[in-house]
Amino acid sequence: MFRRSASFLYDCLLLIALFFIITAIAIAFNDGQAIQNPAYYLALYMVGFIFFDWFWRHGGQTLGMSAWRIKVEGTQHQSISFNQSLIRYLSGTVLFVFTLLYMFFNKDGTALHDRLSKTRIVMYYK
Repeated sequence: MFRRSASFLYDCLLLIALFFIITAIAIAFNDGQAIQNPAYYLALYMVGFIFFDWFWRHGGQTLGMSAWRIKVEGTQHQSISFNQSLIRYLSGTVLFVFTLLYMFFNKDGTALHDRLSKTRIVMYYK
């Protein structure tokens, strides 16, 4: 649980930096005014998905996961598919608190978004 949380925090810092850049560009195109269009928030959500999807499907780990030596893979030790990545992201973000609480009540310690997407987190050592 600690490695997953630390990895997520690290990745959130990277995403926040990316969101700052996107927001700065969007504000420049909006005459310096705050952006209140729901499409903007949807775009940020999609950027988050693209970030995680690309890393999960190309090597199985984000930069934060690499730093904490954990990796996401399919339940059969294979790389995850686009559908698995999408299910993992949607269920992990929409059910965030519930999916993590599920870990404490599940005997094998997997999160709910792992179970729903048929993925798992593995630790590795170099």
